[in-house]
Amino acid sequence: MKHMFVRCTSVMMLSAVLLFTACKKGDTGPAGEKGDTGATGATGATGATGKPGTANVIYSAWLDVAFQGVDSVTAAGVIDAPKIVDSIIQKGEVKVYWNINTASNPTIVSLPYHDAGVVLGAPNLALIPLVKAGTIYLYSNYDLSTRTTSSGEKAFQYRYIIIPGGVTARSAVNWNDYTQVKSYLGLKD
Repeated sequence: MKHMFVRCTSVMMLSAVLLFTACKKGDTGPAGEKGDTGATGATGATGATGKPGTANVIYSAWLDVAFQGVDSVTAAGVIDAPKIVDSIIQKGEVKVYWNINTASNPTIVSLPYHDAGVVLGAPNLALIPLVKAGTIYLYSNYDLSTRTTSSGEKAFQYRYIIIPGGVTARSAVNWNDYTQVKSYLGLKD
């Protein structure tokens, strides 16, 4: 009886193995009809408020500026800035920055700038911007024209940033610190 049970079990196992391995998938049938659109789901939770953007902020590339003598003590440079319009002057902000070094080793200061001769060795150096619609005038008691260094890099380049009146300045950003401004606005050099 025990042998018969083992034989029956073996035959059933062999049959099952043959049944499953001998099956072959048939041809794919035609696609069925498209079903009806399901009901609209519930509205999800409101996400966190994002960081304010800087889409309206305008900034220039680093610009070359040539200074010319106005009189025996004053030199002036001019930056064309057509995006500076009356509404910007009345309700916005224009910041001007000066890279007194090169792009590969920048030293950037906010204008107006005064130096007793410590940084550049020019006693009582002053560099003052005057912003008008379409133009930024730079006045100095030295010729601060963009120049090329002995390594072939440019130094003394200028950049401006226009902040429209609709973009509020946060007190957490020191607009005179170019590093903070660059980080806050996501500027690329």
